[in-house]
Amino acid sequence: MAVTVAVAAPVFVAGCGTEPEAAMSVSPTSQPAVSKAGNLDRAAVTALKAVPGGSLTSIETEGPGWEVQVVTPDGTERELMVTADGGRVTRNEAKQEDKADKDKHRKRIQAAKLDYRAAASKMLSAVPNSSITELNLDTYRGTTVWEGDLEDSNNAKHEVKIDAASGKVLVS
Repeated sequence: MAVTVAVAAPVFVAGCGTEPEAAMSVSPTSQPAVSKAGNLDRAAVTALKAVPGGSLTSIETEGPGWEVQVVTPDGTERELMVTADGGRVTRNEAKQEDKADKDKHRKRIQAAKLDYRAAASKMLSAVPNSSITELNLDTYRGTTVWEGDLEDSNNAKHEVKIDAASGKVLVS
């Protein structure tokens, strides 16, 4: 399913969402991200509230709802399932990872200066009339990036990568 994110202006924060209300606030004229699967913004906030101090690193439509990855301050990645309307967590499980994995998660989060909303806004500007189906914080050629899969109004698929520190579009 496609996710359309409409944000009036990019939101730049120092991290990736450690304070749900502060890091994810947008101007009053912003429209929430809504798709047939539900509300991306609401799902993100719900997931972040379920993992206090966590940072959102991935969100995508999955089956009847949202699959969200949130990394805790110690680097543990938690996988959450959130209902389609974004209002309730139905699963919240820690992944079994070693110290190297946890360090990798923390390094990406520290490198990112854009939260998922700012990255989504830039992606939608790069591919007009499109919807985001997946958004992940990842590494591309040694650079921490927000990577998104988008589908345009002609159902063509696009992959966009945004430098998570500078906001520069690397691939569109």
